[in-house]
Amino acid sequence: MARKVFISFRYSDGHLYKDELVKQFNNNDDIINCSEEVNRSNMSEATIKKYLFDKLRTTSVTIVLLTPEAITHKRNFLGNIDDWIYDEIRYSLEDRENNRCNGLIAVYTPAAEKMLIDKNPDSITVKNFDNLVRKNMFNIKSTYKHCSEQGMYDANLDHYCSLVSWDSFISNLDFYIDKAIQKRDNKNQYDLTVRIINNRSLW
Repeated sequence: MARKVFISFRYSDGHLYKDELVKQFNNNDDIINCSEEVNRSNMSEATIKKYLFDKLRTTSVTIVLLTPEAITHKRNFLGNIDDWIYDEIRYSLEDRENNRCNGLIAVYTPAAEKMLIDKNPDSITVKNFDNLVRKNMFNIKSTYKHCSEQGMYDANLDHYCSLVSWDSFISNLDFYIDKAIQKRDNKNQYDLTVRIINNRSLW
């Protein structure tokens, strides 16, 4: 059965990666790309919200491209998040009428790697960063944790949102998408964070 996916990305430094992903998906009969192809710059916020709801309703996995410009959510002068990537992620994680939450994968590009992780000889440490995908890592409930060692986590199963390098994802699309769907089907095993609470408002 074909899996339908949505790609969330920052156009300024992510559109070429997004185009490459679309090309890869077009060559895979088991993956259907349902990403956005519409210029939303002249749409009202209400129209964009409806547009995204309609798009996401048909998909089962959201892929977030973490380029350097997309790692940190944009905030307005009050310090509140004002970022469509954030909205696309939270809309993906919400259960709504006629819509289940999506599986979630964060794919980081080579230029973003050192901003996100520290590599050690026998482990990888994920840095803390201001993004909703980060809030959905290390969030498996203790009862279901796959890695028994304290302080260590299975990279594919102990995070609702897996953090995957560009090269690894491109070379094994089906594996990572299937893992995301597996976790979506068992989302009760994770403590999902759907929104980030700001100092002044809840988005």
